Amino acid sequence: MENMIEQEQLLKDYLSEGNKEAAVKLLVELVAARAKEKNFEAAEIMRARIFEIDPMALGEIVRSGEIIEKEKSRSIDAGHREIWAKLYDSLSIEEANTLYFAFIKAIYQSGETIFQQGEWKPRLYFINSGQAKIVYLLDGKEVFLKAVEPGQLAGEDTFFYLTVCTTTMIALSKTEVGYLDSKILKEWKTTSPVLESKLQSFASSTEKIADLLKAREMDRRLLRRINARGKATAVLVDSSENHVGKPFTVDLVDISRGGLRFLVRITKSDTAGHLLGKRVCISYRHPRLDPSHTFMQNGTIVGVRFNPFEDCSVNVKFDSLLPEELIEQLGKLPHPWQDSDL
Repeated sequence: MENMIEQEQLLKDYLSEGNKEAAVKLLVELVAARAKEKNFEAAEIMRARIFEIDPMALGEIVRSGEIIEKEKSRSIDAGHREIWAKLYDSLSIEEANTLYFAFIKAIYQSGETIFQQGEWKPRLYFINSGQAKIVYLLDGKEVFLKAVEPGQLAGEDTFFYLTVCTTTMIALSKTEVGYLDSKILKEWKTTSPVLESKLQSFASSTEKIADLLKAREMDRRLLRRINARGKATAVLVDSSENHVGKPFTVDLVDISRGGLRFLVRITKSDTAGHLLGKRVCISYRHPRLDPSHTFMQNGTIVGVRFNPFEDCSVNVKFDSLLPEELIEQLGKLPHPWQDSDL
């Protein structure tokens, strides 16, 4: 502590004398000392002061950054790096450090639920030790889909896309994980812009839940979905089912008795994100059917897929099932039917 006070006083003396060169040199030494102590927050503060004192000291600014990244890299747990070697091999030193220090560590005991089907939990889980199972809840019963072990991921859908959990993960033994919250993706867009795409590429190599369901000849959406191309009207509603804001026109993609999917033009990911979990009222009549087949149905937005260059895809789960006869009528029209995420 006394040494730190002495160093701070020495820095003040250099600055009062107008000796920027000596002040910057001292700060680089302090960056190295704090980084070696694994006090990276203090090291970054010291580095920021170099910017403040002499923005033109580019050599020292770059070197101090390299010192921090080098010490961060050394502090990555060797066992963790070995488990995730394939992922880390695809990253630069800076990206590897950014990823590792973004992890939130958690431990789950045997039988503990890590995430629950139907809940909003946008996290990507990295299994470091132990074992867990991923199940699908069907009519109150667990349908086993797969086991996840060290070196495997879980939660890709909710992390990279705006959707509720479509399955449940339960620890089978004491399970240690490191997870990322999807909020970090916004920060990475400026600090590490390529990291998200690299992480998504790595995650894409894992076995997809939809494929597991198909392999078991199951369909988590259960109800027949048919093509329902056409215009519909949507309006957000509050908890009392009162309309909120103005109605807007959407393009339907497909529909089932239990819900539908539509496309709408949204240019900002934050706006798309705010839709998830919102209540909505949908009005629709297929142009080839008479007005008696018009329906107005309330539901909840359970999935949103945003693409800045395409229309946003929105999935709605109805509060109650549509009449079977309406779906039968729509099904008789000359349209191919298409899968959705409902």
